[in-house]
Amino acid sequence: MKEWIVTVEDHTFTIYEVGAKHLPTLVCLHGMTGDASSFNELAGYLRNDFHLILLDLPGHGETDTLKSEEDYLFSSLGERIMGVISRVTTEPVYVLGHSWGADLSLHTAKQYPHQIKGLILIDGGYVFPEMVEGYTKEKAHSDWVEYIDSSRYQSWTDVVNIYQEYTTRPWDPQLEEIISSNFVVVDDHYQLRADRDSLLATIKAFYHEPCSTTYQEIECPVLFFHATIPVSDPARQKAIEKLHQSVRRVKVVGIENTKHNVHWDSPERVAGEVLGWVNE
Repeated sequence: MKEWIVTVEDHTFTIYEVGAKHLPTLVCLHGMTGDASSFNELAGYLRNDFHLILLDLPGHGETDTLKSEEDYLFSSLGERIMGVISRVTTEPVYVLGHSWGADLSLHTAKQYPHQIKGLILIDGGYVFPEMVEGYTKEKAHSDWVEYIDSSRYQSWTDVVNIYQEYTTRPWDPQLEEIISSNFVVVDDHYQLRADRDSLLATIKAFYHEPCSTTYQEIECPVLFFHATIPVSDPARQKAIEKLHQSVRRVKVVGIENTKHNVHWDSPERVAGEVLGWVNE
């Protein structure tokens, strides 16, 4: 894996490159509090078929924060993401996004339809916030403040015990590696590495530019993965119905026994579905 720095509008992104450059390019965008390592295991299954570009998004991993709240709007960040892509290749690309990254993928495809040949969305870009009834911007903000402030752990074992609940897989070294860069040690405690202001600005961005505002302007094919736990989720079902109604070419795949991090729970199955879809 090659690590390098790309500068767009006086802001530097850290990106990681995997796979041969002659292969189709697949750009991967992670979720909130994560970083590019979220895709390490999935990339292992895809590296022989794609030229993979994994980004650390602003305020996460090795990429610095942006200057203002407005810079975290999806439309603004989409411009920067395309700036990164254009420095990697002049050919149209596939974009894969998980959670927050799925929303960013949709907005980037809306803004640059001719540069995106396909979207792969992993349990994002559909439910939050529109389908969560009564969940106001103020409530979401206060919940995230509480979550950030409470994400301080006395030991690495405490971190692992929490993150074990985020996956249906037995905990293993691959998962440990995925989350290891998401935390830093401060005053003898483990705390989230992601920048607090970046996270809170992103929550506001979800409300300013909801994902559904992109749907009817998505011209490329879309492969959408969703979690299946909990089994019954009215908000999820309502959101999937809206996707079917509004996005022209969408394939919806629910993978059994998966939580929000679908690509952690079943990386081989996700990779297989991606390759089958691309080759259709």
